Amino acid sequence: MNDEPVLDSLLDRMRPRLEADLKLTLRALERSEDGDMGAMIAYHLGWQGERPSGGKRVRPMLSLLSCAAAGAPWEPALPLASAVELIHNFSLVHDDIQDQSATRHGRPTVWQRWGVAQAINVGDAIFVLARLAAHRLRDQGHEPAVVLAVMHTLDRACLRLTVGQHLDLAFEELDQISEAEYLHMIQGKTAALISAGTAAGAILALAEEGWIQALRHFGLHLGLAFQITDDILGIWGSPERTGKPAGDDLLARKKSYPVLHGLRTSSEFHRLWVEPELTSGHLAKMRDLLEQAGALSAAQELADFHTQQAMRALEAMPPTPYRAALRDFAARLLRRDR
Repeated sequence: MNDEPVLDSLLDRMRPRLEADLKLTLRALERSEDGDMGAMIAYHLGWQGERPSGGKRVRPMLSLLSCAAAGAPWEPALPLASAVELIHNFSLVHDDIQDQSATRHGRPTVWQRWGVAQAINVGDAIFVLARLAAHRLRDQGHEPAVVLAVMHTLDRACLRLTVGQHLDLAFEELDQISEAEYLHMIQGKTAALISAGTAAGAILALAEEGWIQALRHFGLHLGLAFQITDDILGIWGSPERTGKPAGDDLLARKKSYPVLHGLRTSSEFHRLWVEPELTSGHLAKMRDLLEQAGALSAAQELADFHTQQAMRALEAMPPTPYRAALRDFAARLLRRDR
């Protein structure tokens, strides 16, 4: 099952079922007396408003594929997939406020459209909906102890995610950040939820402990490689493909992995970085200096290392068609250009 059309066919079956399950979760806010909160959440999830876009739904697809790779049908894991996607989205709503991001997927963010106060509340509501989605696993026939284990896994990931965001914000005020500190930060901010989602898929499948740990490590290293790839695209990605202005991460002074490498190794890049006002006119020079300092190649090498570690972790799983699909999906994510 390592051929792309077969993977696409599988994803095409999963995605509409996921969207339906997400909408089932949002029925908790359908009452007219609840005001517009349900509509705000539906807008953020890409179902309403101009230029509707539901996003890539990467994390829930990984959870469903992991459950199948661990030997169980993926359909009873749909509430887990919804919970993972909603956790991711609660963090995005809050992240947009903290970063003052005006757009997401080419549309105004929730805080831009309805204000910061309402956006904070929307993010909180999405977090609660994630937990309600996980509770629905019992309706799929999963034993209470298994559901509790899944919820514990997701709750721990939420804590790591928020710690990672705390560190990311704190790093904005620091002049020096080591590679180890950066990796610890993205392990929380990005990799923790992916790792929890893949492990939880195996927990739902009642897999043996070795398989659960294999999928946990797969998700961890995949998350690290995914974020480092995102760092590369944030500087060298095409605006037509990424949907963000070229070099946006540089103008925002985001301390991504390539930037940290450049600050350590290039005095000329450091001099430009500390300029009081960065403009689009600085971008080409800054990108050139990073490449000359080896930042692009170092970031790609690190992403490749974690990609290899992720794929190696999968080798502990039985060589089934679903394991092949999971591997192919991960490989597709890491060669993306957006």
